[in-house]
Amino acid sequence: MTAPTDYYPALTGLRGLAAIWVMLLHLWLLAVAPPVVVLGVDLTALFSCGMLGVDLFFVLSGFLLGLPFLAWIDGRRPFPDLIVFFKRRCLRVLPPFYAQLLILTVGGYLVSGAWPIDAKQLLAYLSMEFLLYPDIGPLLNGVWWSLPVEWHFYLLLPLLAWLLFHARAWLVVTLVMVWVVSFRLLAYDRLFSGQPSDLIWWTTVMHLPARLDQFLFGVLAAWAHLRRPAGRSAWPAAALVAGLAGLALLVAELGRRGNVLDTADVPWMFFHWTLIGIPMALIVYGAAAGGRLAGFLFEGRLLAFLGRISYSLYLWHGIVFVVAYRTGFSQWPPAAGLARLALWLVPVVIAVAWLSYRLTERPFLHSAAGRRAGAGTGGLATRPDGA
Repeated sequence: MTAPTDYYPALTGLRGLAAIWVMLLHLWLLAVAPPVVVLGVDLTALFSCGMLGVDLFFVLSGFLLGLPFLAWIDGRRPFPDLIVFFKRRCLRVLPPFYAQLLILTVGGYLVSGAWPIDAKQLLAYLSMEFLLYPDIGPLLNGVWWSLPVEWHFYLLLPLLAWLLFHARAWLVVTLVMVWVVSFRLLAYDRLFSGQPSDLIWWTTVMHLPARLDQFLFGVLAAWAHLRRPAGRSAWPAAALVAGLAGLALLVAELGRRGNVLDTADVPWMFFHWTLIGIPMALIVYGAAAGGRLAGFLFEGRLLAFLGRISYSLYLWHGIVFVVAYRTGFSQWPPAAGLARLALWLVPVVIAVAWLSYRLTERPFLHSAAGRRAGAGTGGLATRPDGA
């Protein structure tokens, strides 16, 4: 069996790619969604499907956070200390989010003369349960919607590990698939119930109850990684190639269909997240094993840097784009706008993300509390329990 490692350089690069992919989608939308053709190749679908970067984050979380629990199932270590686990999650996730919440709240007051959120909304944000708050209104930062999805997975992961320990893996997979498909069907049914409030209920199709399978696929990829025979094997490279090919086909199909959730595209929406999660789990499994192909694709210095700052990059790119929009950047002609926007805004986004990482991520990851919680250098690389 493969021995678990403390560092997966290719997965660090994948994290960077996931954040960049989401950023490219929003940059493309800021440029009024122009066609993107490079050397005669139409890459528009690659940009329009940038939200798949969030799916990749979810699969990566399942892989990395599942490893310590799977090592316990295989008898390699004791059951993870849950106090340490949750303290580490708090240190990793909350400081950058709280810092941005403070900046956007105070900034909104200075610009408009009124607080953008009330006390109840503030409490909902601080508790990371704002998806459950019916009157939260438009989020201060649109990408925040994914943070509670991750947060709820952290809470559910120990139970999921317990189920995998006490039941057959195929039974757990079956139960999860029945649950997520049933929830997607229920969300679709509520969409057409005729009640205005159910339009909000419909958006829960984006949340953990409908996407648990993606996290589970990451967990299963981690289990396959742990149980892979030691030494050289062609399986990871084959999985990586198959995953990339499958993802390319999905991007092409989704580029043709458009946003299947906005259009309630039936029956596609009922298995949309599942079809995305499977090739991504193959990619993560193949990349985690290393090797020439994974190294060539994901282990460059630039991707390693972007992987380190990926969380801050994800949090701040949309805010930079909103400022750019309100100051007239998006008024350039669409035909030339995307290249100009990228030239001007991407360096700004990276600079802001790096500053956020240095000020709101790294100090907590290297604090005494962070070391006691086992955080180590979780933000500097991709490590088990430190995604």
